[in-house]
Amino acid sequence: MTPTAPLHELRVPQAITTIEGLLDGYRACQALKAALELGLFELLDREDGLTREDIAARLGINGMFIRSFLLSLTDLGLVAVEGDTYRNAEAADRFLVESRPLYQGDWIAEVTGRESRWGDLTAQLRQTAPDAYAFDKAPRTSFIRALGQRSLRGELQGVTREIASWDGFPSAKTVLDLGGGHGLYAIALCQIHPELRGVVFDKPHIVPETQRFLDVYGMSDRLVAHGGDIGAGTIDGRYDIVLVSHLLYKFRKDLPGFFKKVREALTPGGLLVSNHWFCAPGCMLRGGLVEMDKAFLSFGHPLCHIETLDGLLADCGFDVVASREIASTYGMSHLHLGVKSHAARPVLESLCTSCCPAR
Repeated sequence: MTPTAPLHELRVPQAITTIEGLLDGYRACQALKAALELGLFELLDREDGLTREDIAARLGINGMFIRSFLLSLTDLGLVAVEGDTYRNAEAADRFLVESRPLYQGDWIAEVTGRESRWGDLTAQLRQTAPDAYAFDKAPRTSFIRALGQRSLRGELQGVTREIASWDGFPSAKTVLDLGGGHGLYAIALCQIHPELRGVVFDKPHIVPETQRFLDVYGMSDRLVAHGGDIGAGTIDGRYDIVLVSHLLYKFRKDLPGFFKKVREALTPGGLLVSNHWFCAPGCMLRGGLVEMDKAFLSFGHPLCHIETLDGLLADCGFDVVASREIASTYGMSHLHLGVKSHAARPVLESLCTSCCPAR
């Protein structure tokens, strides 16, 4: 602080509203986080029309804070007040009650909780290498639940709609969801196709969480959760559809090798489904906060050179039958559907690991 003028002559520029707006955003996030942790939305779902005194007593909130707390949530559009009673507003009813199909509570906890990379962004920005986790320590099962909830915000619907429109889908019998975690893509495909069966493959410590999803959606008799190391050896079994969604980032240094494994796991005429983020043309960022979050989830950087992927897939023995942009939480994801062709060609080099300057 350097004194430059008498304090009584200082004028505060209008730009201070920008700073205060950022702080209000933080406060709003904390109010949402507290409401979820306290179980407020679950309470109002069970007992519609409680007074603030009722709510304070049920949740153990100090009465001196309850009025402003509920007013904050009302201002945020999460709680509605009628007279002197409260109920969940539509946003809370649709997305913040655990029994709802589009529940987002675990995803919110992932962004705001102690494990969030946003929690110590300074340290995250200074990292020179990814965290080294033991094979059986990452990803966390809570993260898998969060990813499942995020996928239901339109991306899963878009991907499965395109797969179902493939000419070979009605005759397909088996599906493999590689690195599928929550298994929701395979579950959705089985809901569309009553004869489809398959495997959701992920690390062994993820399997119990996958099984929980299969049980919840009544798919334990048609889908099997199987644990192993995708990077080691070949893929067991033969499948009519192999789905790979947001998995290739960690294999970017040898995409031909990965695609070869997938091709060997497909039946003749089988379908590879690839759904991933790619750099925007010229690696121009589309929005700082979104791109930073996406970088956290894609091992520092999405895939590059979307314009060469069709050629690479052809070299690896796939005929690309469809390519689409699919709306996701982090902008557009690129979906490619490739049918196993008769032969693969020698591939001299893979996609570049990154088309951006060194970080």
